[in-house]
Amino acid sequence: MSPDDRDDMDQLDELAGELADGGRHAREEFAGRDKPEPTFAMRLRAELLRQMPAAESAGGAAEPSRPLDATGSPVERRHGQRPFVGGDRRWIVQDEIVVAAAADEGDLARAGRRWMGAAADAAKGRSTPLETLPLHVAEDSDEAGHVIPLKAAMRWHIPTRVMPSRFIAAGLAASVAIALLAYGSGVFFTGTPPSDTVGEAIGATLVRGNSTSTLAAGMQLHNGDEIVVSSSGRATLHLGTSVTRLNSGADIKLGAMDATHVTIDQVAGRVYHRVGNGSYQVTTAGFVWNGSGGAFDLDRRATGGGGELVYGLALYREVGLTGPAVQDTVPEGSSATLVLRPDGSAASAPKLVTVDLMTVRDAWLVGNAQQDQRLGLPLGQLASLVSPEPTIEPTVEPTAEPTVDVTAAPTGTPTAAPTSVPVTAPPVAPTPKPTVAGPPNLGTLTIKSNGGGSYTFTWPKYTGAGFQYYKLVYGPWGTTPNYPSSPYWACPGTPSENSWTGTIGAGDYAVRLQVVDTTSGKTIIRAQTPVIRLKVSFVATPPPTVSLGALHVQDNGNGTYTFSWSGYSGGQTYSYYKLVWEDTTSGKTPSYPNGSPYWAVPNVGDTSAGPIAIDPGDYQVRIQAIGYPSGSAYAYAQTTVLTLKVPPPATPTPAPTPTPAPTPAPTV
Repeated sequence: MSPDDRDDMDQLDELAGELADGGRHAREEFAGRDKPEPTFAMRLRAELLRQMPAAESAGGAAEPSRPLDATGSPVERRHGQRPFVGGDRRWIVQDEIVVAAAADEGDLARAGRRWMGAAADAAKGRSTPLETLPLHVAEDSDEAGHVIPLKAAMRWHIPTRVMPSRFIAAGLAASVAIALLAYGSGVFFTGTPPSDTVGEAIGATLVRGNSTSTLAAGMQLHNGDEIVVSSSGRATLHLGTSVTRLNSGADIKLGAMDATHVTIDQVAGRVYHRVGNGSYQVTTAGFVWNGSGGAFDLDRRATGGGGELVYGLALYREVGLTGPAVQDTVPEGSSATLVLRPDGSAASAPKLVTVDLMTVRDAWLVGNAQQDQRLGLPLGQLASLVSPEPTIEPTVEPTAEPTVDVTAAPTGTPTAAPTSVPVTAPPVAPTPKPTVAGPPNLGTLTIKSNGGGSYTFTWPKYTGAGFQYYKLVYGPWGTTPNYPSSPYWACPGTPSENSWTGTIGAGDYAVRLQVVDTTSGKTIIRAQTPVIRLKVSFVATPPPTVSLGALHVQDNGNGTYTFSWSGYSGGQTYSYYKLVWEDTTSGKTPSYPNGSPYWAVPNVGDTSAGPIAIDPGDYQVRIQAIGYPSGSAYAYAQTTVLTLKVPPPATPTPAPTPTPAPTPAPTV
């Protein structure tokens, strides 16, 4: 007999003990209550106790050792004379005594079966199992000495077959395997937030249609929603299988959102895109960044003159970049810089360079790398930002930053750079690592207020090797501006151009100048000034808009039109013209600063535009000279409004079909 079989029989013994306890409780708790039939009582007792002591009938013939309705097949028993329990159950019946006291034949007859009592067994010298199970007459029984019907009591047990333990072990192993498979596939992974919802929201606003509300964690997101984050807020969105994290000042509009396709319009600010499965597209002014199963960071900032700069970092896997006349791929570990004109077109082809993340290391990238690491996501280039090795910042910033406030006249006196105090590292290694030197200190950046929101920035000339251009970079105060991750106001291309004058919008800025060299394909900061704080509270008031007279139009006769006007010579610096229009049914006056569409963007000095193909309709049209005196579009000059009606193309009249001449009748 195998050990498994012995274990099975031990389990049966335990089950038999529980059934015996159930019978005992039945007799104690239900004595004197509703009385079952005597036959039912005997059968129930037989099953609960699994023993029916043998006895002889009154006639001396032994009663059968099984129920009267059992078959004549031999009784199957197991090791130790334990009864077999299973689907093919057989009764094991021995003599049963149900008489609690001396009973007469009438009582025995009422019991349904006549068995000899314990006295007969004692007379024959037999001991019965009932000697260890004495029965007592209930005090409230109807007639003392009569047959006492048994009362049943039950306890709930799960009705299962007792199976071999090896089968139980196999079942447990299969259950564990199925659970692991389901967990690995994400079926029961409760840590994954639902898609198209807000994971975190601090200081963010939801714009949906014409309504605005505070963005809150757990909100469901819809197509067309716009998320605007304040200058001190942040937000995390779960879109399909991707995670989108918005930094302070970010503004995005949501398009498609499902498990296989997500589209986003990044209007402004910095956003970290952790892409799951499927297609993930981010649009920045007509240029689309495509990623799948990777991670990239996009920063879209306004620049001086009304343009924009979009800086993208491919952090894990490559990122596709497409747009007007652009079809490129940004490899992992590289950056792409787009310089956009005010009309959204690219000023030049995207500039791709290989990037060492330690040179552009900031709190935003480090924070996202740490979150991805906690989620168990692959890090790619981000791994260097969460390395356990100590990191040395490449630039030593001054302890106290000078502040330039427009309300007080600046002295213009350079502030001496503080002396860096060397830090002695503890001798944790036999050979200490050399200290990484940051870019050389170029000197102090000075700022002079010219009034009206105009400022002049001056810095020492760079005389070292590797010069390519200066970058006057800036960011919100409290951050460390660094090219190429930060926007810039000026980019002089010769070492002798050590000043720049421009109009700055209201804000609290951190500013510094850096000497940049990318000739080797890698961004290198050759030198830089300390960070200066610039607080601008004055908003410049632009001069009144000048009239350019009437706008003239010529119909070229082929569905195209040419426009002409008098050029602007008012003395203000403007960026370009805009040929703007509105449908007459809209009731609006065409104006580019107010959001009107346009047909053409003529250059500075142009006095005509065309030929331009225009769809049929009734239009209000004008030309405007657009500049950006305080960071926003402004019309320095404009023409009067021209009403233009473009008729639908004429439908040619079909030539008449000639009538055929009658056929002469044949001559007979």
